[in-house]
Amino acid sequence: MRRQRAEGARVVNQAMTEREIEAVVREVTDEEVAFYQEYGWVMMKQLVDPDFASELLRVGQAWRERKSAESPAAGLAKQEDTEPYRSFMFSKRMAANATRLVNRKRLKGVDVPLRYRVDILMLKPPGAAGSTYHQDSAEHGSDRVGELQFWLALAEVSAEMGAMRFVSRSHREGPLGSVFNDDQGNLLEQFPNLTSVLELSPPFHYQPGDCTVHHGYTVHGGPPNSTDKPRWSYLFSYAPSDTRYWNGNAGNWGSERKRLGDADNPLVPAE
Repeated sequence: MRRQRAEGARVVNQAMTEREIEAVVREVTDEEVAFYQEYGWVMMKQLVDPDFASELLRVGQAWRERKSAESPAAGLAKQEDTEPYRSFMFSKRMAANATRLVNRKRLKGVDVPLRYRVDILMLKPPGAAGSTYHQDSAEHGSDRVGELQFWLALAEVSAEMGAMRFVSRSHREGPLGSVFNDDQGNLLEQFPNLTSVLELSPPFHYQPGDCTVHHGYTVHGGPPNSTDKPRWSYLFSYAPSDTRYWNGNAGNWGSERKRLGDADNPLVPAE
């Protein structure tokens, strides 16, 4: 039974022990790590116990109700009254899972500690638009690979509800450009051959506790929520501790980008 404390009229969950986390969050498998490194994404079925995913949803919904409608549902893992988010994201189990997927030891000889980057409780209501196809690291301005994003279903998510899709092996193409806060549309429009040269992942159907994780340079996006049900998920992200950002900000909403001008950097003739 989870420990709780009273706080005014509310009941607040206490922090979880590592043993309690290990009881509801499993280790990633060798096969999942190999798939991630090959394709730039992997589906991890029941990474989290379904009842624990439901608890995250309950706590997150209650937190949203306490905040104004304008407040973004971000940073729950850094709050004191939103357990078990903090216990989960900052657990040794999840840090070890993410470290294995990053696999910095392959080139460096030792693993690099990870930093919390961001976490967001995401609601995609019925009829919501689709997600622009993009690369996270191209938007954030990080100076090295290693950043990765986990997308955990807190309730059942069908393909028709706007489940994400990934362009397999696109993480090997490097940065294809920033599309947020710009006029470039999305990466599937900029690179119309992308899904014929590479391959779009199949539509996914998540159960509570199922989780995908994708590389910072994996192109991904999703269709609209064409159902009459809300889509609830939890996005949380880590980055290697030695990562540097162009402005020290690891935001998820598109870094500012400016093109070179003709005066200082004129175009080179094509012929």
